[in-house]
Amino acid sequence: MVRVSLRNILTPDFRRRYQVFLQQQPEDDQQLEVLEDCFPNLEANQYFRLFQILNNREHPRAFPNIQEVQIRNNPQIRNQARNQPEANNLENLERQHPVNRMAQQAPPMVFVDDPYHGNINPGTTDGAKLYLKATASIPEEDKFDLNISSAQKFLDLMRRDSNNFGWGTLIRAIPAENENVVKNLLKDHKIITEEHMKRQAFKTWGNHAAVFATVVPEEYVLEQLDPTNEAAHRPVFFRRVRSRMIAKRIVGHLKTADLEILKNQASQYTWANADKEEMDGPTMLWLLLQSCNPSTRVGISELKTDLRNATSSKFQHNVKKLTDYLSSKYREIEERGQEHQDYHLDLFNALQTVPNPDFAAKIRDERQAWEIGGDKPANQVIAEALTIYNNAVSQNRWESKDPKDAKIMALTTEVQQLREETKQFSAMVTSKSNGNSSSGGHQSGKSKDFLSIKSWRMVKTDDMVERDGKTWYWCPHHKVEGSYDGLYVTHKPEEHEEWKNNRSQFRKKKFESNKNSGSDSNNNSAPTNKLHINDTLKAALLTHSDLSSVQIDEILEDANAHSDF
Repeated sequence: MVRVSLRNILTPDFRRRYQVFLQQQPEDDQQLEVLEDCFPNLEANQYFRLFQILNNREHPRAFPNIQEVQIRNNPQIRNQARNQPEANNLENLERQHPVNRMAQQAPPMVFVDDPYHGNINPGTTDGAKLYLKATASIPEEDKFDLNISSAQKFLDLMRRDSNNFGWGTLIRAIPAENENVVKNLLKDHKIITEEHMKRQAFKTWGNHAAVFATVVPEEYVLEQLDPTNEAAHRPVFFRRVRSRMIAKRIVGHLKTADLEILKNQASQYTWANADKEEMDGPTMLWLLLQSCNPSTRVGISELKTDLRNATSSKFQHNVKKLTDYLSSKYREIEERGQEHQDYHLDLFNALQTVPNPDFAAKIRDERQAWEIGGDKPANQVIAEALTIYNNAVSQNRWESKDPKDAKIMALTTEVQQLREETKQFSAMVTSKSNGNSSSGGHQSGKSKDFLSIKSWRMVKTDDMVERDGKTWYWCPHHKVEGSYDGLYVTHKPEEHEEWKNNRSQFRKKKFESNKNSGSDSNNNSAPTNKLHINDTLKAALLTHSDLSSVQIDEILEDANAHSDF
Protein backbone atom coordinates (compact mmCIF):
# COMPACT_ATOMS: atom_id res chain seq x y z
CA MET A 1 0.00 0.00 0.00
CA VAL A 2 1.35 3.41 -0.93
CA ARG A 3 1.89 5.46 2.21
CA VAL A 4 0.62 8.98 2.21
CA SER A 5 2.76 11.72 3.72
CA LEU A 6 0.21 13.71 5.72
CA ARG A 7 2.33 16.82 5.86
CA ASN A 8 2.87 16.75 2.10
CA ILE A 9 -0.86 16.79 1.36
CA LEU A 10 -1.29 19.88 3.54
CA THR A 11 -0.25 22.40 0.91
CA PRO A 12 0.38 26.07 1.86
CA ASP A 13 -2.85 27.06 0.11
CA PHE A 14 -4.84 24.44 2.05
CA ARG A 15 -3.29 25.55 5.35
CA ARG A 16 -4.16 29.19 4.60
CA ARG A 17 -7.79 28.35 3.82
CA TYR A 18 -7.98 26.12 6.89
CA GLN A 19 -6.79 28.94 9.15
CA VAL A 20 -9.64 31.07 7.81
CA PHE A 21 -11.99 28.18 8.63
CA LEU A 22 -10.62 27.97 12.17
CA GLN A 23 -11.49 31.62 12.74
CA GLN A 24 -15.14 30.49 12.72
CA GLN A 25 -14.35 28.43 15.85
CA PRO A 26 -15.74 25.14 14.53
CA GLU A 27 -16.23 22.21 16.90
CA ASP A 28 -13.61 19.47 16.85
CA ASP A 29 -15.96 16.98 15.18
CA GLN A 30 -16.88 19.55 12.52
CA GLN A 31 -13.19 19.80 11.67
CA LEU A 32 -13.01 16.03 11.24
CA GLU A 33 -15.96 16.13 8.83
CA VAL A 34 -14.24 18.80 6.72
CA LEU A 35 -11.01 16.78 6.61
CA GLU A 36 -12.93 13.65 5.57
CA ASP A 37 -14.57 15.59 2.74
CA CYS A 38 -11.23 17.01 1.54
CA PHE A 39 -9.29 13.73 1.81
CA PRO A 40 -11.82 10.90 1.41
CA ASN A 41 -9.33 8.02 1.07
CA LEU A 42 -7.48 8.24 4.39
CA GLU A 43 -7.75 5.91 7.37
CA ALA A 44 -9.54 6.99 10.55
CA ASN A 45 -6.34 7.50 12.58
CA GLN A 46 -4.92 9.71 9.81
CA TYR A 47 -7.75 12.20 10.16
CA PHE A 48 -6.90 12.54 13.84
CA ARG A 49 -3.25 13.09 12.87
CA LEU A 50 -4.24 15.84 10.40
CA PHE A 51 -6.31 17.44 13.15
CA GLN A 52 -3.27 17.37 15.45
CA ILE A 53 -1.00 18.95 12.84
CA LEU A 54 -3.42 21.75 12.02
CA ASN A 55 -4.40 22.53 15.63
CA ASN A 56 -1.17 21.77 17.50
CA ARG A 57 -3.19 19.55 19.83
CA GLU A 58 -4.82 16.15 19.76
CA HIS A 59 -8.50 15.53 19.16
CA PRO A 60 -10.25 14.57 22.47
CA ARG A 61 -11.31 11.20 21.01
CA ALA A 62 -8.00 10.33 19.38
CA PHE A 63 -5.97 7.33 20.48
CA PRO A 64 -2.19 7.31 19.98
CA ASN A 65 -0.97 5.52 16.87
CA ILE A 66 1.28 2.71 18.03
CA GLN A 67 3.84 3.40 15.31
CA GLU A 68 4.08 7.02 16.37
CA VAL A 69 4.54 5.96 19.98
CA GLN A 70 7.40 3.63 18.99
CA ILE A 71 9.09 6.36 16.99
CA ARG A 72 8.78 8.85 19.82
CA ASN A 73 10.14 6.34 22.33
CA ASN A 74 13.12 5.36 20.12
CA PRO A 75 16.25 7.09 21.59
CA GLN A 76 18.09 7.07 18.24
CA ILE A 77 15.21 8.87 16.54
CA ARG A 78 14.85 11.37 19.37
CA ASN A 79 18.57 12.23 19.15
CA GLN A 80 18.29 12.72 15.42
CA ALA A 81 15.27 14.95 15.90
CA ARG A 82 17.33 17.29 18.06
CA ASN A 83 19.86 17.80 15.22
CA GLN A 84 17.39 17.77 12.33
CA PRO A 85 14.37 20.09 12.77
CA GLU A 86 12.74 18.56 9.74
CA ALA A 87 12.85 15.18 11.45
CA ASN A 88 9.56 15.92 13.17
CA ASN A 89 7.91 14.59 9.99
CA LEU A 90 6.93 11.20 11.36
CA GLU A 91 6.55 9.66 7.92
CA ASN A 92 10.12 10.59 6.97
CA LEU A 93 11.45 9.32 10.30
CA GLU A 94 9.69 6.01 9.86
CA ARG A 95 11.22 5.57 6.39
CA GLN A 96 14.69 6.32 7.79
CA HIS A 97 14.19 4.04 10.80
CA PRO A 98 11.71 1.33 9.84
CA VAL A 99 9.81 -0.24 12.71
CA ASN A 100 10.43 -3.91 13.26
CA ARG A 101 6.95 -5.28 12.58
CA MET A 102 7.88 -8.69 14.00
CA ALA A 103 9.05 -7.16 17.28
CA GLN A 104 6.06 -4.82 17.52
CA GLN A 105 3.97 -5.61 20.60
CA ALA A 106 0.47 -5.70 19.12
CA PRO A 107 -2.53 -5.38 21.43
CA PRO A 108 -4.40 -8.62 22.08
CA MET A 109 -7.08 -9.35 19.52
CA VAL A 110 -10.64 -9.31 20.81
CA PHE A 111 -13.18 -11.66 19.22
CA VAL A 112 -16.85 -10.64 19.20
CA ASP A 113 -19.65 -12.10 17.12
CA ASP A 114 -21.54 -8.80 17.06
CA PRO A 115 -19.86 -5.38 16.61
CA TYR A 116 -22.20 -3.86 19.19
CA HIS A 117 -20.79 -6.17 21.84
CA GLY A 118 -17.27 -4.89 21.28
CA ASN A 119 -15.79 -1.54 22.21
CA ILE A 120 -17.40 1.24 20.18
CA ASN A 121 -15.37 4.36 19.46
CA PRO A 122 -17.51 6.94 17.62
CA GLY A 123 -14.26 8.62 16.57
CA THR A 124 -13.67 5.89 14.01
CA THR A 125 -15.62 5.46 10.80
CA ASP A 126 -17.06 2.09 11.80
CA GLY A 127 -17.72 3.19 15.36
CA ALA A 128 -19.55 6.30 14.17
CA LYS A 129 -21.81 4.21 11.95
CA LEU A 130 -22.70 1.88 14.81
CA TYR A 131 -23.28 4.78 17.20
CA LEU A 132 -25.53 6.72 14.83
CA LYS A 133 -27.61 3.65 14.01
CA ALA A 134 -28.13 2.84 17.68
CA THR A 135 -29.13 6.38 18.62
CA ALA A 136 -31.30 7.26 15.61
CA SER A 137 -34.64 8.89 16.37
CA ILE A 138 -37.90 7.53 14.96
CA PRO A 139 -40.75 9.45 13.24
CA GLU A 140 -42.92 11.49 15.60
CA GLU A 141 -46.04 9.45 14.85
CA ASP A 142 -44.26 6.27 15.95
CA LYS A 143 -42.94 7.64 19.24
CA PHE A 144 -44.17 6.41 22.61
CA ASP A 145 -46.99 8.02 24.51
CA LEU A 146 -45.69 6.38 27.65
CA ASN A 147 -48.36 5.33 30.14
CA ILE A 148 -49.40 2.36 32.21
CA SER A 149 -51.16 0.68 29.28
CA SER A 150 -48.05 1.01 27.06
CA ALA A 151 -45.53 0.21 29.79
CA GLN A 152 -45.12 -3.41 28.75
CA LYS A 153 -44.57 -2.44 25.13
CA PHE A 154 -41.89 0.05 26.18
CA LEU A 155 -40.26 -2.57 28.40
CA ASP A 156 -40.18 -5.04 25.49
CA LEU A 157 -38.52 -2.41 23.29
CA MET A 158 -35.84 -1.76 25.89
CA ARG A 159 -35.14 -5.50 26.21
CA ARG A 160 -34.80 -5.80 22.45
CA ASP A 161 -32.53 -2.75 22.25
CA SER A 162 -30.41 -4.05 25.12
CA ASN A 163 -29.74 -7.24 23.15
CA ASN A 164 -29.32 -5.55 19.77
CA PHE A 165 -27.00 -2.76 20.87
CA GLY A 166 -24.97 -4.47 23.57
CA TRP A 167 -26.01 -2.42 26.60
CA GLY A 168 -24.77 -5.28 28.74
CA THR A 169 -23.74 -4.69 32.37
CA LEU A 170 -25.12 -1.16 32.45
CA ILE A 171 -28.61 -2.69 32.29
CA ARG A 172 -28.26 -6.27 33.50
CA ALA A 173 -25.77 -5.88 36.33
CA ILE A 174 -26.83 -3.03 38.65
CA PRO A 175 -24.89 -3.50 41.94
CA ALA A 176 -27.44 -4.05 44.70
CA GLU A 177 -25.58 -5.15 47.86
CA ASN A 178 -22.01 -5.31 46.57
CA GLU A 179 -20.22 -5.75 43.27
CA ASN A 180 -21.13 -9.44 43.19
CA VAL A 181 -24.85 -9.10 43.98
CA VAL A 182 -26.48 -7.46 40.98
CA LYS A 183 -29.97 -6.82 39.59
CA ASN A 184 -31.35 -6.60 36.07
CA LEU A 185 -32.96 -3.20 35.52
CA LEU A 186 -35.42 -4.58 32.98
CA LYS A 187 -36.59 -7.34 35.33
CA ASP A 188 -36.06 -5.91 38.81
CA HIS A 189 -36.94 -2.23 38.29
CA LYS A 190 -39.58 -2.42 41.05
CA ILE A 191 -36.97 -3.22 43.72
CA ILE A 192 -33.99 -1.27 42.36
CA THR A 193 -33.73 2.00 44.27
CA GLU A 194 -32.49 5.47 43.43
CA GLU A 195 -29.41 4.77 45.57
CA HIS A 196 -28.53 1.74 43.42
CA MET A 197 -28.71 3.85 40.26
CA LYS A 198 -26.63 6.64 41.81
CA ARG A 199 -23.84 4.21 42.66
CA GLN A 200 -23.68 2.81 39.15
CA ALA A 201 -23.84 6.25 37.48
CA PHE A 202 -21.08 7.53 39.80
CA LYS A 203 -18.71 4.86 38.49
CA THR A 204 -19.58 5.84 34.90
CA TRP A 205 -19.40 9.61 35.22
CA GLY A 206 -18.04 10.63 38.61
CA ASN A 207 -15.16 8.33 39.57
CA HIS A 208 -14.09 5.46 37.32
CA ALA A 209 -12.21 3.87 40.23
CA ALA A 210 -15.24 3.82 42.55
CA VAL A 211 -16.38 0.61 44.23
CA PHE A 212 -19.72 -0.19 45.81
CA ALA A 213 -18.64 1.11 49.21
CA THR A 214 -17.51 4.48 47.84
CA VAL A 215 -19.69 7.31 49.13
CA VAL A 216 -21.52 9.08 46.31
CA PRO A 217 -21.36 12.89 46.77
CA GLU A 218 -24.47 15.06 46.64
CA GLU A 219 -23.28 17.01 43.59
CA TYR A 220 -23.00 15.08 40.32
CA VAL A 221 -19.61 16.31 39.10
CA LEU A 222 -18.40 14.92 35.77
CA GLU A 223 -14.91 13.42 35.90
CA GLN A 224 -12.44 14.42 33.17
CA LEU A 225 -11.03 11.50 31.18
CA ASP A 226 -7.92 11.27 29.02
CA PRO A 227 -8.24 7.96 27.17
CA THR A 228 -5.55 9.05 24.71
CA ASN A 229 -2.78 9.04 27.30
CA GLU A 230 -4.30 7.06 30.18
CA ALA A 231 -4.96 3.42 29.42
CA ALA A 232 -6.99 3.08 32.65
CA HIS A 233 -9.49 5.61 31.29
CA ARG A 234 -10.33 3.67 28.15
CA PRO A 235 -12.74 1.11 29.67
CA VAL A 236 -14.82 3.87 31.27
CA PHE A 237 -14.69 5.79 27.97
CA PHE A 238 -16.43 2.86 26.24
CA ARG A 239 -18.79 2.54 29.23
CA ARG A 240 -19.79 6.18 28.77
CA VAL A 241 -20.40 5.64 25.06
CA ARG A 242 -22.94 2.93 25.88
CA SER A 243 -24.63 5.08 28.52
CA ARG A 244 -24.99 7.89 25.98
CA MET A 245 -26.39 5.43 23.46
CA ILE A 246 -29.08 4.40 25.95
CA ALA A 247 -29.93 8.04 26.74
CA LYS A 248 -30.17 9.05 23.09
CA ARG A 249 -32.22 5.96 22.27
CA ILE A 250 -34.74 6.86 24.98
CA VAL A 251 -34.94 10.52 23.95
CA GLY A 252 -35.46 9.51 20.32
CA HIS A 253 -38.47 7.34 21.21
CA LEU A 254 -40.43 9.62 23.56
CA LYS A 255 -43.13 12.08 22.65
CA THR A 256 -42.75 15.69 23.74
CA ALA A 257 -44.97 15.46 26.83
CA ASP A 258 -43.09 12.46 28.24
CA LEU A 259 -39.78 14.08 27.40
CA GLU A 260 -40.74 17.25 29.28
CA ILE A 261 -41.62 15.26 32.39
CA LEU A 262 -38.30 13.43 32.11
CA LYS A 263 -36.46 16.76 31.79
CA ASN A 264 -38.04 17.90 35.05
CA GLN A 265 -36.10 15.09 36.73
CA ALA A 266 -32.81 15.99 35.04
CA SER A 267 -31.01 16.55 38.34
CA GLN A 268 -31.21 12.80 38.98
CA TYR A 269 -29.40 11.75 35.81
CA THR A 270 -27.24 14.73 34.74
CA TRP A 271 -23.50 14.86 35.44
CA ALA A 272 -21.65 18.05 34.61
CA ASN A 273 -18.41 20.00 34.88
CA ALA A 274 -17.32 23.39 33.54
CA ASP A 275 -17.06 22.05 29.98
CA LYS A 276 -20.03 19.79 29.38
CA GLU A 277 -23.06 17.87 30.65
CA GLU A 278 -23.79 14.18 30.26
CA MET A 279 -27.00 12.18 30.70
CA ASP A 280 -26.85 8.77 32.33
CA GLY A 281 -29.01 6.50 30.17
CA PRO A 282 -29.68 3.72 32.71
CA THR A 283 -30.93 6.22 35.30
CA MET A 284 -33.27 7.77 32.72
CA LEU A 285 -34.62 4.32 31.93
CA TRP A 286 -35.16 3.59 35.63
CA LEU A 287 -37.08 6.85 36.12
CA LEU A 288 -39.38 6.07 33.20
CA LEU A 289 -40.08 2.57 34.44
CA GLN A 290 -40.96 3.99 37.87
CA SER A 291 -43.42 6.48 36.40
CA CYS A 292 -45.29 3.92 34.27
CA ASN A 293 -45.20 1.01 36.69
CA PRO A 294 -48.33 -1.01 35.82
CA SER A 295 -48.61 -2.32 39.39
CA THR A 296 -49.88 1.09 40.56
CA ARG A 297 -53.67 1.00 40.95
CA VAL A 298 -55.85 3.66 42.55
CA GLY A 299 -59.41 4.77 41.99
CA ILE A 300 -60.42 7.67 39.75
CA SER A 301 -62.17 9.52 42.58
CA GLU A 302 -59.05 9.26 44.73
CA LEU A 303 -56.92 10.65 41.91
CA LYS A 304 -59.26 13.61 41.51
CA THR A 305 -59.16 14.22 45.25
CA ASP A 306 -55.37 14.21 45.12
CA LEU A 307 -55.48 16.86 42.39
CA ARG A 308 -57.90 19.06 44.33
CA ASN A 309 -55.87 18.87 47.53
CA ALA A 310 -52.44 19.50 46.01
CA THR A 311 -50.69 22.55 47.49
CA SER A 312 -47.26 24.07 47.15
CA SER A 313 -46.40 23.58 50.82
CA LYS A 314 -46.63 19.78 50.44
CA PHE A 315 -43.63 20.00 48.07
CA GLN A 316 -41.62 22.62 50.01
CA HIS A 317 -42.78 25.16 47.38
CA ASN A 318 -40.82 23.35 44.66
CA VAL A 319 -42.83 24.07 41.51
CA LYS A 320 -41.13 21.26 39.55
CA LYS A 321 -42.18 18.64 42.07
CA LEU A 322 -45.67 20.11 42.36
CA THR A 323 -46.33 20.14 38.61
CA ASP A 324 -44.82 16.68 38.14
CA TYR A 325 -47.25 15.41 40.76
CA LEU A 326 -50.22 17.10 39.10
CA SER A 327 -49.25 15.85 35.64
CA SER A 328 -48.80 12.28 36.82
CA LYS A 329 -52.20 12.21 38.57
CA TYR A 330 -53.98 13.63 35.54
CA ARG A 331 -52.26 11.15 33.26
CA GLU A 332 -53.38 8.23 35.40
CA ILE A 333 -56.99 9.42 35.07
CA GLU A 334 -56.68 9.56 31.27
CA GLU A 335 -55.00 6.16 31.13
CA ARG A 336 -58.09 4.64 32.70
CA GLY A 337 -60.20 6.09 29.91
CA GLN A 338 -61.74 8.77 32.14
CA GLU A 339 -61.93 12.56 31.91
CA HIS A 340 -61.35 15.27 34.47
CA GLN A 341 -63.00 18.50 33.34
CA ASP A 342 -61.67 20.46 36.32
CA TYR A 343 -57.98 19.78 35.67
CA HIS A 344 -57.27 23.38 34.63
CA LEU A 345 -59.05 24.63 37.75
CA ASP A 346 -57.14 22.23 40.01
CA LEU A 347 -53.89 23.25 38.31
CA PHE A 348 -54.48 26.96 38.89
CA ASN A 349 -55.62 26.38 42.48
CA ALA A 350 -52.45 24.44 43.24
CA LEU A 351 -50.14 26.96 41.55
CA GLN A 352 -51.81 29.84 43.37
CA THR A 353 -50.66 28.38 46.69
CA VAL A 354 -47.06 29.20 45.72
CA PRO A 355 -45.97 32.14 47.93
CA ASN A 356 -43.62 33.93 45.47
CA PRO A 357 -45.22 37.33 44.51
CA ASP A 358 -43.98 37.44 40.89
CA PHE A 359 -45.07 33.86 40.36
CA ALA A 360 -48.49 34.53 41.94
CA ALA A 361 -49.05 37.53 39.64
CA LYS A 362 -48.29 35.44 36.55
CA ILE A 363 -50.63 32.62 37.60
CA ARG A 364 -53.37 35.11 38.46
CA ASP A 365 -53.17 36.61 34.96
CA GLU A 366 -53.18 33.16 33.35
CA ARG A 367 -56.21 32.13 35.36
CA GLN A 368 -58.14 35.27 34.43
CA ALA A 369 -57.36 34.68 30.76
CA TRP A 370 -58.56 31.09 31.07
CA GLU A 371 -61.77 32.08 32.88
CA ILE A 372 -62.80 34.41 30.05
CA GLY A 373 -62.32 31.75 27.41
CA GLY A 374 -58.58 31.24 26.96
CA ASP A 375 -57.58 27.88 25.55
CA LYS A 376 -53.94 27.60 26.58
CA PRO A 377 -53.15 23.89 27.19
CA ALA A 378 -52.35 22.82 30.72
CA ASN A 379 -48.87 21.61 29.76
CA GLN A 380 -48.06 25.06 28.36
CA VAL A 381 -49.21 26.69 31.61
CA ILE A 382 -46.90 24.29 33.46
CA ALA A 383 -43.97 25.00 31.12
CA GLU A 384 -44.29 28.77 31.60
CA ALA A 385 -44.66 28.36 35.36
CA LEU A 386 -41.47 26.28 35.43
CA THR A 387 -39.62 28.95 33.46
CA ILE A 388 -40.47 31.59 36.08
CA TYR A 389 -39.54 29.18 38.88
CA ASN A 390 -36.22 28.12 37.33
CA ASN A 391 -35.23 31.74 36.65
CA ALA A 392 -36.03 32.75 40.22
CA VAL A 393 -34.08 29.81 41.66
CA SER A 394 -31.04 30.50 39.48
CA GLN A 395 -31.04 34.14 40.63
CA ASN A 396 -31.53 33.25 44.31
CA ARG A 397 -34.90 35.00 44.34
CA TRP A 398 -36.96 32.00 45.39
CA GLU A 399 -38.09 31.73 48.99
CA SER A 400 -38.81 28.16 50.07
CA LYS A 401 -40.67 29.24 53.21
CA ASP A 402 -44.25 30.46 53.01
CA PRO A 403 -44.66 33.87 54.74
CA LYS A 404 -48.17 32.70 55.68
CA ASP A 405 -46.60 30.17 58.06
CA ALA A 406 -45.63 32.94 60.46
CA LYS A 407 -49.03 34.56 59.97
CA ILE A 408 -50.77 31.29 60.78
CA MET A 409 -48.81 30.98 64.00
CA ALA A 410 -49.81 34.50 65.02
CA LEU A 411 -53.42 33.90 64.06
CA THR A 412 -53.46 30.66 66.04
CA THR A 413 -52.63 32.63 69.16
CA GLU A 414 -55.19 35.26 68.24
CA VAL A 415 -57.86 32.61 67.67
CA GLN A 416 -57.24 31.21 71.12
CA GLN A 417 -57.81 34.69 72.55
CA LEU A 418 -60.96 35.15 70.46
CA ARG A 419 -62.20 31.77 71.63
CA GLU A 420 -61.89 32.89 75.23
CA GLU A 421 -63.79 36.10 74.49
CA THR A 422 -66.44 34.15 72.61
CA LYS A 423 -66.65 31.68 75.47
CA GLN A 424 -67.25 34.54 77.87
CA PHE A 425 -69.86 36.07 75.54
CA SER A 426 -71.59 32.68 75.32
CA ALA A 427 -71.77 32.50 79.08
CA MET A 428 -73.27 35.99 79.19
CA VAL A 429 -75.91 35.06 76.58
CA THR A 430 -76.79 31.92 78.53
CA SER A 431 -77.11 33.97 81.68
CA LYS A 432 -79.43 36.47 79.94
CA SER A 433 -81.57 33.67 78.50
CA ASN A 434 -82.10 32.36 82.05
CA GLY A 435 -83.26 35.82 83.22
CA ASN A 436 -80.12 36.62 85.22
CA SER A 437 -79.19 39.84 83.39
CA SER A 438 -80.31 43.34 84.16
CA SER A 439 -83.25 44.91 82.30
CA GLY A 440 -82.85 47.00 79.17
CA GLY A 441 -80.31 44.68 77.62
CA HIS A 442 -77.44 46.07 79.72
CA GLN A 443 -74.94 43.78 81.39
CA SER A 444 -74.58 43.69 85.15
CA GLY A 445 -71.46 44.62 87.00
CA LYS A 446 -70.83 40.91 87.57
CA SER A 447 -71.02 40.27 83.82
CA LYS A 448 -68.61 43.12 83.22
CA ASP A 449 -66.13 41.66 85.70
CA PHE A 450 -66.54 38.26 84.05
CA LEU A 451 -65.88 39.60 80.57
CA SER A 452 -62.76 41.43 81.80
CA ILE A 453 -62.86 43.96 78.96
CA LYS A 454 -59.59 45.86 78.72
CA SER A 455 -59.89 49.45 79.84
CA TRP A 456 -58.52 50.97 76.63
CA ARG A 457 -61.44 49.51 74.67
CA MET A 458 -63.92 51.58 76.67
CA VAL A 459 -62.33 55.01 76.00
CA LYS A 460 -62.62 56.52 72.52
CA THR A 461 -59.45 58.04 71.08
CA ASP A 462 -60.19 57.71 67.35
CA ASP A 463 -62.70 56.08 65.03
CA MET A 464 -60.22 53.31 64.22
CA VAL A 465 -57.10 52.14 66.06
CA GLU A 466 -54.44 49.45 65.51
CA ARG A 467 -53.82 47.42 68.62
CA ASP A 468 -52.37 43.97 69.31
CA GLY A 469 -51.91 43.36 65.59
CA LYS A 470 -55.61 43.98 64.83
CA THR A 471 -57.80 46.83 63.58
CA TRP A 472 -60.41 48.04 66.08
CA TYR A 473 -63.44 50.25 65.34
CA TRP A 474 -65.32 52.46 67.80
CA CYS A 475 -68.92 51.26 67.88
CA PRO A 476 -71.32 53.54 69.89
CA HIS A 477 -73.99 50.82 69.89
CA HIS A 478 -72.21 48.85 72.63
CA LYS A 479 -73.31 50.28 75.98
CA VAL A 480 -73.27 49.09 79.57
CA GLU A 481 -74.80 51.49 82.09
CA GLY A 482 -72.24 52.71 84.55
CA SER A 483 -69.37 51.05 82.67
CA TYR A 484 -69.03 52.30 79.11
CA ASP A 485 -70.94 54.18 76.43
CA GLY A 486 -69.41 52.71 73.27
CA LEU A 487 -66.66 50.14 72.79
CA TYR A 488 -63.77 49.27 70.48
CA VAL A 489 -64.70 46.09 68.59
CA THR A 490 -63.53 44.26 65.46
CA HIS A 491 -66.60 45.10 63.39
CA LYS A 492 -67.42 48.48 61.90
CA PRO A 493 -70.32 50.52 63.34
CA GLU A 494 -72.33 50.03 60.15
CA GLU A 495 -71.92 46.28 60.55
CA HIS A 496 -73.37 46.28 64.07
CA GLU A 497 -76.80 45.05 63.06
CA GLU A 498 -75.28 42.12 61.20
CA TRP A 499 -73.16 41.29 64.22
CA LYS A 500 -76.25 41.60 66.43
CA ASN A 501 -78.24 39.23 64.23
CA ASN A 502 -75.40 36.71 64.31
CA ARG A 503 -75.40 37.00 68.10
CA SER A 504 -79.15 36.42 68.22
CA GLN A 505 -78.88 33.35 66.02
CA PHE A 506 -76.09 32.06 68.21
CA ARG A 507 -78.18 32.65 71.36
CA LYS A 508 -81.21 30.94 69.81
CA LYS A 509 -79.26 27.87 68.80
CA LYS A 510 -77.67 27.69 72.23
CA PHE A 511 -81.04 27.97 73.96
CA GLU A 512 -82.56 25.24 71.76
CA SER A 513 -79.54 23.07 72.36
CA ASN A 514 -79.85 23.42 76.13
CA LYS A 515 -83.59 22.81 75.95
CA ASN A 516 -83.21 19.61 73.94
CA SER A 517 -80.37 18.25 76.01
CA GLY A 518 -82.38 18.44 79.27
CA SER A 519 -80.55 17.43 82.40
CA ASP A 520 -77.45 16.48 80.38
CA SER A 521 -77.02 20.01 79.00
CA ASN A 522 -74.14 20.76 81.30
CA ASN A 523 -72.24 17.74 80.07
CA ASN A 524 -72.91 18.34 76.36
CA SER A 525 -72.69 22.13 76.17
CA ALA A 526 -68.94 22.28 75.63
CA PRO A 527 -68.87 20.33 72.33
CA THR A 528 -71.91 22.30 71.07
CA ASN A 529 -70.35 25.61 72.01
CA LYS A 530 -67.15 24.55 70.36
CA LEU A 531 -68.90 23.82 67.08
CA HIS A 532 -70.73 27.18 67.09
CA ILE A 533 -67.58 29.06 68.04
CA ASN A 534 -65.63 27.32 65.27
CA ASP A 535 -68.27 28.32 62.71
CA THR A 536 -68.28 31.93 63.90
CA LEU A 537 -64.49 32.24 63.95
CA LYS A 538 -64.13 30.53 60.57
CA ALA A 539 -66.61 32.94 58.98
CA ALA A 540 -64.75 35.90 60.48
CA LEU A 541 -61.34 34.68 59.31
CA LEU A 542 -62.58 33.95 55.81
CA THR A 543 -63.91 37.52 55.65
CA HIS A 544 -60.93 39.35 57.14
CA SER A 545 -57.90 37.29 56.04
CA ASP A 546 -56.47 35.82 52.84
CA LEU A 547 -56.20 32.32 54.27
CA SER A 548 -57.83 29.36 52.60
CA SER A 549 -60.58 27.31 54.21
CA VAL A 550 -58.13 24.42 54.73
CA GLN A 551 -55.62 26.68 56.50
CA ILE A 552 -58.32 28.10 58.79
CA ASP A 553 -59.46 24.58 59.70
CA GLU A 554 -55.86 23.79 60.66
CA ILE A 555 -55.71 26.92 62.87
CA LEU A 556 -58.97 26.04 64.63
CA GLU A 557 -57.87 22.44 65.11
CA ASP A 558 -54.62 23.63 66.68
CA ALA A 559 -56.50 26.10 68.88
CA ASN A 560 -58.87 23.35 70.02
CA ALA A 561 -55.92 21.20 70.99
CA HIS A 562 -54.65 23.94 73.30
CA SER A 563 -57.98 25.01 74.78
CA ASP A 564 -60.03 23.52 77.58
CA PHE A 565 -63.31 24.84 76.09
